[in-house]
Amino acid sequence: MRKANWGWKKTRAIFAAVVISSACVGASSTAIAGTRGGESMQDMKAMIEQLKQTVQTLEQKMAVMEENQAETNKTVKEVATKKAEPSGLQLPANTTMKIYGYTKLDAIYTDTDGGGKYAYTPSAVPLDKDQDKLADNSFIMHARQTRLGFATSTDTDYGKFNIKIETDFYGNTPRGAEVYSNSYGLRLRRAYGELGNLRIGQDWSTFIDLATYPEIIDFGGGAGSLFIRQALIRWTQPFSGGSAMFAIENPENTFMVKGDDGNNTINGGQNVFPDIIARVNLNPRFGHFSLVGMLRDLSIDTSEYDDSELGYAFSANAAIPTFGKDNLMLQFNYGDAMGRYMESGFADAFLNPVTHDIETNNQYGGIVSYQHFWMENLRSTVMYSLAERDNDLNFVTDTANKQYQSVHANLIWSPIPRVNMGIEYIWGYREIENGEDGDMNRIQAGFQYKF
Repeated sequence: MRKANWGWKKTRAIFAAVVISSACVGASSTAIAGTRGGESMQDMKAMIEQLKQTVQTLEQKMAVMEENQAETNKTVKEVATKKAEPSGLQLPANTTMKIYGYTKLDAIYTDTDGGGKYAYTPSAVPLDKDQDKLADNSFIMHARQTRLGFATSTDTDYGKFNIKIETDFYGNTPRGAEVYSNSYGLRLRRAYGELGNLRIGQDWSTFIDLATYPEIIDFGGGAGSLFIRQALIRWTQPFSGGSAMFAIENPENTFMVKGDDGNNTINGGQNVFPDIIARVNLNPRFGHFSLVGMLRDLSIDTSEYDDSELGYAFSANAAIPTFGKDNLMLQFNYGDAMGRYMESGFADAFLNPVTHDIETNNQYGGIVSYQHFWMENLRSTVMYSLAERDNDLNFVTDTANKQYQSVHANLIWSPIPRVNMGIEYIWGYREIENGEDGDMNRIQAGFQYKF
C-alpha cells in the first residue's frame, strides 16, 4: 500500500509541474505577443490567475482519485484475507491432533456352534452333553473390531493437556443386519482428558497392565486374563525406574443365587463406594513388572436383598524379553471379588438364599505366553490361560461354571508396515461343578490395516 500511495503522489506532482510549466510558457508567449500588439500587463495577470485556479481544480480531482484508490485497495485486501482464512476444524494454539485406528476383517470357523459368535467367550463353550443339539460347524466373517479414534495434545503451564476418544463397532447390532447391510453398532471404548499426571474419563481399568498382554488375533483373549474399560479418576506418579498409580473407578456388582431351576444372576443395583485400585510399575533393564491391589464394596439393595461386603483382588504381571525380539508374558490374578474384572465373567459374589447375605468366593486365573520372531516381519504367539472359581453348593447349584481353559496359537505376517495378516488356532474348555465339561476348536484368520 505504501508503494501505491507513493505512486499516486509522484504522479500528481509531475502532472502539476507539467500544467504549471505549460501555463508559464503560455503566459510568457502571451505577454510577449501582447507587448508587441500593445496589450496591457493587466491581461497577462488575469491569465496567470486563471491558470492557478485550473491547477488547484486538478489537484482536488487527483486527491479524490487517490482516496478512491486507497478504499479500493483496502477492499481487495479484506477479500484476500477472507479467502486465506481456513474453513475447516480450528484448534487452539499449541495444539496438535492425530486421527488413528485400523480396519480389520475376521474370518472364524468353529467345529461346534458355540464359544462366542464374534470373539471367544469362555462361558459360551458348549458342554459335551449339549453338542448334539447344536450345528456341527459354524463360519462367520465380520469387521466389528474396526477401530477409529482421535487424540489432541496442548502445551500448558501445567504440562501436556491430552484428550482421547476411541470407538469400535462391538455395540448392539440391528436385528437381521447380516441379511441386508452387515451394519454394526458404534460403541465408546475410551474417552478421557489428561493434564499432567491426572487422567479423568473412561479408559482401561488401572487393574489391567496392558504391557503384559500377548499379541493374538482373537478379540476375546485368554479365559483367565483381565479385560475391562470403565469410568475412572487416576493419578500416575512417575519415579526413577517406574511409576505408581492410584485410582477410583466405577463400581458395578453382579451376584449369583440358587434358584428353583438353576442359578440366577442379579444386578446389585445402587453402589455407594467406588472400586479403589493401586498399582506399582517397575521397568528394570530386564523387563517390565507390575503389582496391583484392589478393594471393592460389594453391595446389593433390592426389594429382597440388602447387604454389603468388602472384597479384594490383586494381580501380578511380567513382560520379560528373552532372545532377540522374543518375549515371555506372565499374569496371575487372585481374589474374593475378582468377578467382572476377569475375562471368565464369573459373578462378583454369591447370595445366601436363606439369610440373604452376600457370600464372597475365591477366584483365580492367569496367562502364560511366549512370542517368537521367525523373521523381522513374521512372528508367532502361543498362550495358555486358566480361570477357576470355588463354588459353595450351599449358595449355588452344581451347574455353576467351575473352570475355564484356553489356548491361542498363531502366525502373523506383516508384508508391509502397519499391515498384519495372520491365522490363529483357539481351543476353549469349560467345566461345571458337577464334573460335566465340553470344549471347542476354532480357526480364525485376521486381516488388519492400520492408519
